[in-house]
Amino acid sequence: MKKTFSLYASALLFSLSIAACSSTTKASAATTTKNERVPFARPESISASQLPDGFASTNFSSKVDFSSAKTVSTKEELRSALRKGGVIYVNGMIDMSDGMLPSEGGASNAALDAFVKKHSRFSTYKEYKDAYAAACTTSTNDDSKGPQSSMYTTMHDLNLTYRDVIQVAIRSNTILIGLTSESGFSGATISINGVSNVILRNLTIRDAYDPFPHHEANDGYNAQHDTVAIQGSKNIWVDHCTFADTINVSHVLTAGKNDKKWQTFDGLCDITNGNDNITISYCKFMNHDKTMLIGSSDSESIKPENRHITLHHNYFYNCGQRLPMVRLTTVHTYNNFFEVAKDAPYKSNYALGVRYNALIQSENNYYGSGTSYSFSGYSGSKQGTVYSIGDIDKTTNGKKTGQYKVSKSPLFTIPYTYATITAEEVPDYVKANAGAGMIPVVQ
Repeated sequence: MKKTFSLYASALLFSLSIAACSSTTKASAATTTKNERVPFARPESISASQLPDGFASTNFSSKVDFSSAKTVSTKEELRSALRKGGVIYVNGMIDMSDGMLPSEGGASNAALDAFVKKHSRFSTYKEYKDAYAAACTTSTNDDSKGPQSSMYTTMHDLNLTYRDVIQVAIRSNTILIGLTSESGFSGATISINGVSNVILRNLTIRDAYDPFPHHEANDGYNAQHDTVAIQGSKNIWVDHCTFADTINVSHVLTAGKNDKKWQTFDGLCDITNGNDNITISYCKFMNHDKTMLIGSSDSESIKPENRHITLHHNYFYNCGQRLPMVRLTTVHTYNNFFEVAKDAPYKSNYALGVRYNALIQSENNYYGSGTSYSFSGYSGSKQGTVYSIGDIDKTTNGKKTGQYKVSKSPLFTIPYTYATITAEEVPDYVKANAGAGMIPVVQ
């Protein structure tokens, strides 16, 4: 499928600038002018030779040997292949937890009990969990700030040891592709840390479960392992992946009397530290609370013009908040669909979090029913800015006005071409196309 360009002379047509879909976009397209327009087309297939679109296409320069592609179906094969990088196809679901995922939140099984017994003074997971909850108070800060509980060291050691079991570490110049809708990982945390030119496509990634959450004052127990954690990396493309939780969240009695959520899931796809040129496209995010964090804190020494993210044609279904929450970042978000059902496992707080020094261009998105607010920000001085064009807002409460700045003109020049559909078309199109297994993989 070839792209056909037609040139427009007037800069007034900037908001209509669109480009070829991700299945045919090449890195060279990132240098085309903002006045070029190409027709929208649905991606037809996934192959290792395709290059990113969006900001990920900017300066993408992968050095992959396509002739040495590998297919893996076990944890051992995966880790062996990842040591060399290149093209890796995943066939079937790989359990990175070594059988330690429980059938329900806060529960245990023989494998998890054995892990706790081997690495601590406790005989079972339940024994550890009860002891840790009893050792915490509502003011405990076991995120290292203090005051720490008497079990801080035990919790911390178990958490890090468990992370080493489930972590999938990606090196530069790696293309990871699932062969079917049921190819990917369960119980895994995927670390993209300090690398460049990485592609994840057509993967189902579920239950990045952390049995050893730590207590934070005023926020309860929090997990520490993201499903995908992108940190200090450049030119990363995550496309046609499905992220989901299938295990419920349980509760414990803190200090023996205060009922608190035992939160065993962190972010589904968090983008923090010195990243740049990231594209998340055609992904489905399901049944999660704190879904996507871009920028970990207001104190990060990063300027928004140094971190660029594109989000397009993603489906956020039954997600509570952070879709995403953005700080100190330039974000172009278009043709995404946000929907929350009445029986969603988490209460909806908001869709897009516009926080400190965020520069967000929201274009032709559909903020659907069940979502509490489309845009939410900060009531103080550390606000972000939004330029919204062509969006449809069907949320329960609309926008949290006064919590962010509103721009009447584009906030930045988009350096790549891109293709959009109208917001009215977004729900049906995105539901039919986002996630793993929606289009065939061609090897």
